[in-house]
Amino acid sequence: MIKYLKYLLQTALFLLLFFAFYQVLFLLFNRSYADGAPFAVLARSLWVGLRLNLSMSSYVLLLLGVIQTVGLLSTGRFSYKLSKVTTLFFVVVFSGILLGNINLYAYWGRLLDAEGFAFLKTPWVILASVRWYESLAFLGLWLLLSWAAAKGYFWLTRSSTASGVLRWPARGLAAFFTLFTAAFMLLPIRGGLGVAPINTGVAYFSSYNFANHAAINPPWNLFYSFKRMDARTRHYSFMQDEEAYAIYDDIKRHGDDRLKVLNTDKPNVVFILLESFSSQVVGILGGEEVTPNLDRVAREGILFDNIYAASDRSDKGLVATMAGYQVAPAYSIIQYPQKSQSLAFMPRKFREAGYRNLTYIYGGDAGFKGMNSFVTLAGFDRQIVMSDFPASMRGEKWGVHDEYTFARLADEMEADSKTAEPWFKYYFTLSSHEPFDVPMARVHENPYLNSIFYTDSCLGVFIDEVKRRGLWDNTLIVMIADHGTPGPLKASSQMKERYQIPMLWTGGALAVRDTVISKIGSQKDVVATLLGQLGIDASDFYFSKDLLCSDTEEYAFFTYPDAFGYVTRNSYQVYDNTARRYVVQEGEISETDSLRAKATMQVVSADHLKR
Repeated sequence: MIKYLKYLLQTALFLLLFFAFYQVLFLLFNRSYADGAPFAVLARSLWVGLRLNLSMSSYVLLLLGVIQTVGLLSTGRFSYKLSKVTTLFFVVVFSGILLGNINLYAYWGRLLDAEGFAFLKTPWVILASVRWYESLAFLGLWLLLSWAAAKGYFWLTRSSTASGVLRWPARGLAAFFTLFTAAFMLLPIRGGLGVAPINTGVAYFSSYNFANHAAINPPWNLFYSFKRMDARTRHYSFMQDEEAYAIYDDIKRHGDDRLKVLNTDKPNVVFILLESFSSQVVGILGGEEVTPNLDRVAREGILFDNIYAASDRSDKGLVATMAGYQVAPAYSIIQYPQKSQSLAFMPRKFREAGYRNLTYIYGGDAGFKGMNSFVTLAGFDRQIVMSDFPASMRGEKWGVHDEYTFARLADEMEADSKTAEPWFKYYFTLSSHEPFDVPMARVHENPYLNSIFYTDSCLGVFIDEVKRRGLWDNTLIVMIADHGTPGPLKASSQMKERYQIPMLWTGGALAVRDTVISKIGSQKDVVATLLGQLGIDASDFYFSKDLLCSDTEEYAFFTYPDAFGYVTRNSYQVYDNTARRYVVQEGEISETDSLRAKATMQVVSADHLKR
C-alpha cells in the first residue's frame, strides 16, 4: 500500500509539472498577447492555474485508482504497468490538446474549446488554413514532447514495480483502500467542499486577460466546453424574459427621420464581404497603411468608422450581414438549417422589391461550415463558387484568388446591366484568410498584412474596371468585413479592437461624398440601414437597426464563446458567463448599460431557442 501511495504521488507530481511546462510554453510562445502584463502577474498565473491543473490531474488519478481496484480484485496484485500505459495515453492526448491550444491562441487569441474543436469535422479546412511545413512541425513537436514526457514519467516512477499477489482478506482491504483513495480524488476534481463545483472562473485573477487565459488548463477547458456545448437548448437568463424584451425594445426604438444618401430609388446593389478586414489594418481608420485603395474609395463615399462585428468567425459574419441576425455565443445558427430557415433574409427582401439576378459569389468551398444551405435559404438565383473556376485560378490551399473572383463579379455586373430590372450581387472575398496564400511578390513581411494588401489591390482594380465599363453611375457598392482579427495589436477576445471593422458605401448611386458617420453600430445593422435607403421594409430584422435614422440608439453588441460584449459612446463591457461577471469594464460604466447588455443577450438567447 505504501508503494502504491508513493506511485500515486509520483504520478500526481508528474502531471502537475507536465501542465506547468505547457503553461510556460504558452506564455513564451504567445507573449505578444501579454499587453504589457508585468512578469509577476504572468508568473502568478502558474500558481493560480494550479487548481484547474490539479482538477484535471485528479481525473486521471481517479481512473488509475479504478483500474488498480479492478486489478486487485481480479488478480490480487497492483498493476503498475497498466496504470503507466493509461497515463501515457493521456500524456499523448493532452500534449496534442496543449500544443493545439498554443497554436490556436496564436491565430485567434482565444483558448481551444468545443467550437474550435469542431473544425476537426472538416480536417481539409484545417489543412487549407496552414502551410504544409507548419503541419509537419506540429506533428513532429507533438511526437517529440510526448516522447520527452514519457521519458520523464518513467524516470519519476522508476521505483514503482509490480507487487506480489495478495491473499484474502489483505486483497479486499487493499482494494477498499485503493478505491477510497480514488474516491478522494473527487475533492480536487470539483475544487473543494463548496456548494458550486470548480469552473474556469477561478482562473480570472487579473485585469490582464492573457494571464487569466494562461491560468486555465486547456484540456479541462475543452472538456468543460463540451459539457456545455449544446447551446441550442441553453438560455442565458438574467431577469424575467418580459423585462428583457421590454429593455431591448426600448433600446432599438427609433423614429422615421432618416438621412437619405442615395440619388436614385432602385440602384443596382453590390454587397462585398471582406474576409478578415480588421480596422487595425485599414489606414483611414488609423490602422496599418496597407489599404490605399480602400482608403481612396472611402473618400469617394461614406465611411462608417464605429462599426463592430457581431462575432468572431466568417460563418457568423455571413449570418449578420445576410440575415441581420445576432449569433449566440457558443454556436452558429448557420449550421442548423432547421433553425436558420425561419430567419428573414436580405436577398429575399430584394427579390420582393423587384430586384432580379440575385447572385452569390465566393471563391471557396461552398460547403464550409454549412454556408451552402444558408446561402440557398437566403434566396439567391445563382451561386458561383470555387468549382465554377478553373483549377489554375486557385491557391495551393484555400480557394480561388481574389483577383479572379473580383473579375468575375465585374463580368456578372456587365452582363446584368443589359436587363431592365435592378440586380443584386453578394460577393465574399477569400485571399486574406489563413494561410494568407496570395499570388504576388511579398510586399509586407507579415503574411496577414500582405494578404490584406493583395485583396486591397484587387479591390482597386475592380473599382477602376467598374468605372471604365460604365457600371458605376447607377450602382451602390456596400463593403463590410466578415469579422475582426487579433491583428497587429494581438487583441484578445475581450478587447474591443478585436471586433472593430470597416464599413463603407460607394458608387455613383450615392448622393453624398467624402462623408464619415461615426455613430456606433453593429455589423448586423447594415441590413436595416441598406434596406431603409431603398424604401424596403426591414421590420422582420429584429436585431438590425437603421444607422441613418437620427434617433437610433448608439451601441454595438457582440458575442464569442460563452461571453458577450457591449459598446456605447462612453463605455465598454464584456461579460463572461463562465466567470459569471463582467471581466472588462472601461469608461463611464452605468448600471443601465450593464442591464441593457444582459437584456440583449437574454433576448438573443430566447430568440434562438424558439426557432
